[in-house]
Amino acid sequence: MKIRSLLPLSVVAAGAVLGMAATAASAASTTVRQDTATGTPYSGNWQVSTVGPVTFGITFFGQKITGTCDTANLKGTLASTGEGALTAASIGACTTSNGLSSPPTDLGDLPDNTGHVTYNPITGGRDGTLTIDGDLTFTLEGDFLFAHRTCHYAIRTNATNTLTFDLYNRDNPNRPLPNDDAQGKAVNVTLVKLTGSDGLCPNNGTLTATAIARGETTPDSGTYDRKLYVTS
Repeated sequence: MKIRSLLPLSVVAAGAVLGMAATAASAASTTVRQDTATGTPYSGNWQVSTVGPVTFGITFFGQKITGTCDTANLKGTLASTGEGALTAASIGACTTSNGLSSPPTDLGDLPDNTGHVTYNPITGGRDGTLTIDGDLTFTLEGDFLFAHRTCHYAIRTNATNTLTFDLYNRDNPNRPLPNDDAQGKAVNVTLVKLTGSDGLCPNNGTLTATAIARGETTPDSGTYDRKLYVTS
């Protein structure tokens, strides 16, 4: 199996997978800050890196095929008002339950992706959302049933062409990881088989990831050690 393009997860947050979707009104009420709820507004580079594997599942002749990728990393730029852009993405080695695999891959030819971090808290849950907008795709290649097959999938959240994470601040007791960082958890993310796929490619599936998001203390240093916090 060869994975040509997967834009999951940098919160991970390396995504793990940070771009994000919202209305103009909600974007206006969002502030990304350094470190805490009262920190200085943050604008600059960001990195989202997944913690633990990116996992996906697809259905083939009624059977569930599962797959994991070691990690995923997304990098981009971010304004303190929440607007962002994706500039680079990579994914680690992947394997599937039916024995296919792919090496670590730097993903080139990225689509023109933009997005938003949006402060949109839910009581007892997230603090906001983190969404990458654009035509994000996931391609698998492998030999099965006596032929080489290529399968193309779109990554969608709630039937839209986005990759969205629920975003949790570092002090949110409901955050998915114990790490003291801003975190994202992919929710309602599906893989939709696209036209051009081999007729015997597995059908639609799901994708899950959990990631950590950080900025830079020293601008343009490439060291992502600044903790982030989203508020109104």
